[in-house]
Amino acid sequence: GDLRRALAAAGGSSRAMTVLRDSEKQVAAARKALASKDYVTAIDRAGTARESALRAWCMSRPSAAGEFRAFWCHSAFGLAGKSWDESIAFLAEHGFNAILPNMLWGGVAYYPSHVLPVHPSVAEKGDQVAQCLAACRKYGVACHIWKVDWNMGSRTDPSFVQNMVAAKRVQKSFDGKMRERWLCPSHPANQALEIAAMLELVHNYDVDGIHFDYIRYPGHTFCFCDGCRQRFEKSLGRTVTNWPQDIRDDPDLHRAWLDWRRKNITTVVATVSKQARKIRPDIKISAAVFRNWPVDRDGVGQDWKLWCEKGYLDFVCPMDYTDSNQTFKNFVANQLEWASGKPCYPGIGLSVWRPSADPVKLIQQIGICRQAKTGGFTVFNYDANAEAVLPYLSLGTTATR
Repeated sequence: GDLRRALAAAGGSSRAMTVLRDSEKQVAAARKALASKDYVTAIDRAGTARESALRAWCMSRPSAAGEFRAFWCHSAFGLAGKSWDESIAFLAEHGFNAILPNMLWGGVAYYPSHVLPVHPSVAEKGDQVAQCLAACRKYGVACHIWKVDWNMGSRTDPSFVQNMVAAKRVQKSFDGKMRERWLCPSHPANQALEIAAMLELVHNYDVDGIHFDYIRYPGHTFCFCDGCRQRFEKSLGRTVTNWPQDIRDDPDLHRAWLDWRRKNITTVVATVSKQARKIRPDIKISAAVFRNWPVDRDGVGQDWKLWCEKGYLDFVCPMDYTDSNQTFKNFVANQLEWASGKPCYPGIGLSVWRPSADPVKLIQQIGICRQAKTGGFTVFNYDANAEAVLPYLSLGTTATR
């Protein structure tokens, strides 16, 4: 009864009402089987009723035209067991028009790169950027290549990692512990590596955009390597007597330290943005960012409000991975202010929720984005969870191509 009233209030299409009637018939059949103690049939009919009710509700959800609908794809190879052509075809079939595939990290690339070490799989499976981009052009899907910055990741060749350690290009925490797979953002050679890797993509591929991720420090306790001390002291014009404790104990020094960390990250964003536009004026620059800018600009050095204000970014995707719709709504409201007029396409954490693959939660949070007039949204992650939920979305929410 509640669902029937909800569908009617939503304008209940004849298609949705037909599916709902089938659900109601299955409920009646389940009750009859339960009364006669035919439990197997009762469970089967109840399951069918639930599925029909879900489909009816999904059909009743409105679609919207002209919005950015994207998935992050953490795999450089698309959906498991599918080619990039099949992966993008499935995405387009269900109403999405953009993908952000993760094709490079701090120390590895999944295409023929002259800047980063190339993953061995490329020799066997080919250039993944070229394959993804060809599929995107075929099916009318925008391709924004996603780079994990600074973090070399688990698939980087150990010899490259050890070379970075030997060259003192990796991070150390406040207590002196090495983070061997994170490149130090203040090291000039690391900044040059990040910039060159992203510009190489713009030079070599006709992608729609490039997308920063991990464009930050791992946390507030990083980086306190010897190189950071030297470079920070040079920026100050004096030595820090009790390193690193004075950074915490001296308020003026602490503020200078936070400013300096932010500049290390912003330098890369600003340089990539300016140089990429010289190569391709139409390229779109974007970033996946932490959701609480006032806190995170200090905590991880990620000043994304400034990046929007300065025009370094064309759009921003805050990672709002929460299964609370009210919390998500609050995040989005704040982020639209911080984006300073730049498009803000909130990140929805489909694969992060428990349980994952919840189409109702995803549809509800897309609805929150639409109510806030964000103009689009970005979903994490394009994987088996996406395969499970997209058929429900295309019944209503993303039915309009």
